Amino acid sequence: MDKESAIEKSEKIADDYNGAYNEEDYIDTPPDGGYGWVCCVCVSAMNFATWGANGSFGVMLAFFLENDEFHGASATDYALIVGLLNFFTFGSMSIASVLLFKFGYRPTFIFGITLQLCAYIGASFAKTIGQIQATQGVLLGLSFGIIFGANSIVLPSWFLHKRAIANGFSHLGLGLGGMTFSLVNNALIQKTGDHKWALRALGIINTVICTVTMLLVKIRTPKNSQFKENTTIWDIVKKIYDWRIIKSYPLQLVTLWALLASMSYIICLFSLSNYARSLGYTSNQATLITVLLNLSQGFGRPLTGVLSEIFGRVNVTMFSIMYTLIMVFVFWINLTTYTQLVIFALMLGLFAGISSVAVVPLTVDVVGLNGFPTAISYTNLFVGSSVLVAEIIALDLRDYSLTSHTPYFHCQLFVGSIYVVSFLLLIPYREWRVQRMMAQLQHSDSLDESKLEQYKLLTTRGGVLSWCKRAFYPIKI
Repeated sequence: MDKESAIEKSEKIADDYNGAYNEEDYIDTPPDGGYGWVCCVCVSAMNFATWGANGSFGVMLAFFLENDEFHGASATDYALIVGLLNFFTFGSMSIASVLLFKFGYRPTFIFGITLQLCAYIGASFAKTIGQIQATQGVLLGLSFGIIFGANSIVLPSWFLHKRAIANGFSHLGLGLGGMTFSLVNNALIQKTGDHKWALRALGIINTVICTVTMLLVKIRTPKNSQFKENTTIWDIVKKIYDWRIIKSYPLQLVTLWALLASMSYIICLFSLSNYARSLGYTSNQATLITVLLNLSQGFGRPLTGVLSEIFGRVNVTMFSIMYTLIMVFVFWINLTTYTQLVIFALMLGLFAGISSVAVVPLTVDVVGLNGFPTAISYTNLFVGSSVLVAEIIALDLRDYSLTSHTPYFHCQLFVGSIYVVSFLLLIPYREWRVQRMMAQLQHSDSLDESKLEQYKLLTTRGGVLSWCKRAFYPIKI
């Protein structure tokens, strides 16, 4: 960068930057709207056709467990299907980043939806547990990872101040997809007596949706993008696996938080149907619980995005985690009737998916758009490792010998405890964000003297008390 460009860059940042986001994002500020909203609708439709469809797997899992569909397979074997799917989804996003910057959005996306179709059709013909683990687990997970990885850069490039609300609305499709495909899967399974046509229907429907919406998506490339001139895969890999970004302290906090929150969410999402069956309810009643959970998510995820823009992304994330852990410890453990289970599913879904809604804004706000592929690839690698074993742990923790509690009692305690730890991890993250924001606001002309002095004291003083004041300081962030 020449001297003139450096001066222009610093002046641009000085005029607009308030410490809430990464300063690099102010050099070529996203429009916060325009065609970005079309892209938001498209990403939501793609989420409907990918992870939304996967949200209905709880129905299929309950069918597998109840009918011994693959003779001799254990509960752990069935749980490994969704574990492998989740692991390869999150773990392969870095591969998607390399393909995206080397070959472009559409070639990468076409590769992803081709894999998705092959995975669904292949799984429908699987005759052994190993074959369905390889197709519906590994291959489908790879396809989701490439699709999500390609889409992960779309909305951050179009939105800055409205990034959380756009991300929240893009997740509307996840809840609606889970609800829709839970009903479709259950109906096809009931009609045909097995899972095969349910998988084929998913493959055909979702391929059509993803293909149409892919053609409408446009990627906005910022003027200060560092990926413009990368022409070799090695150059791109070096950018994506940048240790200077990976070692960032707040990124470590976001990664650990996402790891734990995602594990808890996966257990809730895929276990509630089987939990209902373990209480003696019918398959249709169990399916309804999954449908209602996904329906609630369909409203809850956009709501989370709206609330994040009103009250701050970190603040709403912390509230959502606290809300969910209270729901688990106070409500889930003590519910005794089907009506209570219905209410629990509706209430849980409002904020249970906060990990997938908030991880992108919380990450990109720290590292900026240029550092985002590195940061999200790193975070998803660990998230993938945790969700690989999430449902396996949940099913292994079931204890049908318990008399005073349900078979899922130990699983419920495990989920609630993980939510507690994930909440605690957000406290130092918030302290770091508040300190950065206060340090920048000291240069603002609109700040009165009393606030200026207060911010100076809070950012310069050490000690536990000052740290706690920053961590819980009442500010939108």
